[in-house]
Amino acid sequence: MDRQQALTGVLCAVAAVAASAVVAELVPPPEAQPGARPAAAHGSPNPKSGKDGTGSRPQLNGASSAPTPGASSGALPAPSGPAGSGTGPAFTGVLFEGEAKGGHFCTATVVHSPGRNLIVTAGHCLAEGPSGLKGALFAPAYANGAAPYGTWRIEEVYEDGRWADGADDDYDLAFARLAPNSAGISVEAAVGAAELDTGGRSDEDVTVTGYPSGQEAPHTCTARAVRTSPTEQRFDCAGFTDGTSGSAWLARDGRIIGVLTGGDTDDVSTSTVLDHYAADLFQRAQQAAAKP
Repeated sequence: MDRQQALTGVLCAVAAVAASAVVAELVPPPEAQPGARPAAAHGSPNPKSGKDGTGSRPQLNGASSAPTPGASSGALPAPSGPAGSGTGPAFTGVLFEGEAKGGHFCTATVVHSPGRNLIVTAGHCLAEGPSGLKGALFAPAYANGAAPYGTWRIEEVYEDGRWADGADDDYDLAFARLAPNSAGISVEAAVGAAELDTGGRSDEDVTVTGYPSGQEAPHTCTARAVRTSPTEQRFDCAGFTDGTSGSAWLARDGRIIGVLTGGDTDDVSTSTVLDHYAADLFQRAQQAAAKP
């Protein structure tokens, strides 16, 4: 190679380096491009509210328990929603702010009551008291962007004062009274209900159906509920992310023995033990909901 050829090779190399530098400046790495976001960290905040993970309770303008006549008994109810409604029972659904569109938050279940108009969910999902004209909506069996049975609006929320005033996790439970739908039909008449058991049951298999935020169909899993303290029980099953707070824990006899209130990761969920405090709150909710 003579001197002229060597010089030509050096100049070409310099030009190539310069060109690559220009490309590097014009095409930033993926994470620096507009709209790029880092991957989400594993696990979900406690509680699994589907809102901001802080446990805030949006007010969306919104006794021992003896078996109640007319409630379900026997084997765990089979999914009863219409075709394509997912894997959960018809009496379980989602909560929406104001209107049944956009992102949903939290899960709720119709609980059998004389007024046939009560749902149960986690206390941190709603704030105690009357709801206004734009209160939260309950959409049972919601799936794929549709509410096959329609929606019911929350009229009033009932919580234990130790949660409502002190945010004591041992009492993170709420009942809500629903107005009849536009046709004058109560929610329980339309989709049925599960019976609440406040005997402090745990350490048995439960089936839990919840609605993860950002998903349009329910997620269901059966596993064993294990008591971890006198006031808390635990359920280990993957996929219970934000939005699943309020999911009812149905025992094999179809009764509600827990309500999902939190969990440190998507794979570990917790519930308060439903004992005398839940019975007292439920009795108050039934009495208030039965008033004309």
